[in-house]
Amino acid sequence: MADELVSNKNRKNVNIELVAENALLLSWQATISLTQHHEIISLQALITEQLDGLVVESLVSYHCLMLYFRPQLITNTEIIAKINHLIKYSENSPNAKVNEADCIKIPVYYDTEQQWDLADVATRCNLSIEQVINQHSANIYHGFALGFTPGFCYLASLPKSLHLPRKSSPRTKVPKGAVAIAEQQSAIYPIESPGGWHIIGQTPLPMYESSHGQFNATIKVGQNVQFYAISKAEFFTLQQGLKK
Repeated sequence: MADELVSNKNRKNVNIELVAENALLLSWQATISLTQHHEIISLQALITEQLDGLVVESLVSYHCLMLYFRPQLITNTEIIAKINHLIKYSENSPNAKVNEADCIKIPVYYDTEQQWDLADVATRCNLSIEQVINQHSANIYHGFALGFTPGFCYLASLPKSLHLPRKSSPRTKVPKGAVAIAEQQSAIYPIESPGGWHIIGQTPLPMYESSHGQFNATIKVGQNVQFYAISKAEFFTLQQGLKK
């Protein structure tokens, strides 16, 4: 496979690499950038439209786009040439714009009773607990990538006043619905799992649905998210309502 690897940079400095016999990895500058992410999403939509039947699946992350294609229908050289053509075409096309109305509202019970990290985050950020809650919930986040566990969406960017490194000793068990922060990001744990982010609250909303073989994430890449504070009583009322 090594001698088959293809690396190519075009005018937009997008690196194209053949990483499997049926997969191309396109990578941009390794940074968290909303403008660059809109560019990646726009190119993904263009490729999906123009190369339908050749490209069968695509996945977006912070600064990468993975494309799976049908090698029985097109050679490596041909698919890379087509991708480069579309990248060049996209230089003169407007990027995808965020629909401000498409903002998912996530209720959060910001909690200090469960020995989570809200009080510790406040202390380490030199803020009051109320200031942490207000700053976390006032911000609008962008869904950059899905990963780690099904429905886990990496959201950025967290206000700089709340930036903390990941915990030096991750928890072996984080509850379903835990709302957490780390570095520039916030996220919600969809299922009980290990985790090294700082837990500041919990939402009763599920982060995905799965039925009849179909998986549907609550937060999708490219969507906007805003959190809002609810009381403990509201948390349990919503949780019970969702179980019915």
